[in-house]
Amino acid sequence: MDNTISPLNHIGCLVASLDEAIADYRILYPTGIVSEIYDIEEQKVRVCFYTIGNMHIEFVEPHQAETALYRMLQKKPGFYHIGIFTTDIDKETERLENEGYRKINKFRSAAFGNRYCVFLYNNEMHLIELIEAE
Repeated sequence: MDNTISPLNHIGCLVASLDEAIADYRILYPTGIVSEIYDIEEQKVRVCFYTIGNMHIEFVEPHQAETALYRMLQKKPGFYHIGIFTTDIDKETERLENEGYRKINKFRSAAFGNRYCVFLYNNEMHLIELIEAE
């Protein structure tokens, strides 16, 4: 089966505060570019992207204490997923599931123009986000 994924797009980082994360990264990369802030209601998070060259760090701020991401944040995981665009999200999800990856959910994300995204755990229990390419 052909691989439909493109190069790595972003690394996701759980943060307690978008504002604090942006300020902290401004110290390290003062010329970084901050995207607009997106409220992803289905995921109960606010996100933005900090762009350094052509690499993006997605800051993810859970906004409800009873969510899994909030509980994960309490354990201080830092980076928690990688995001990759795919030209055929359903085909790629099926391929990965056939290789033992476990699908968590599929949803539309305002951060990516309301395109579909799918979260899966790989065999190492790393979280992979597939993003529907335009």
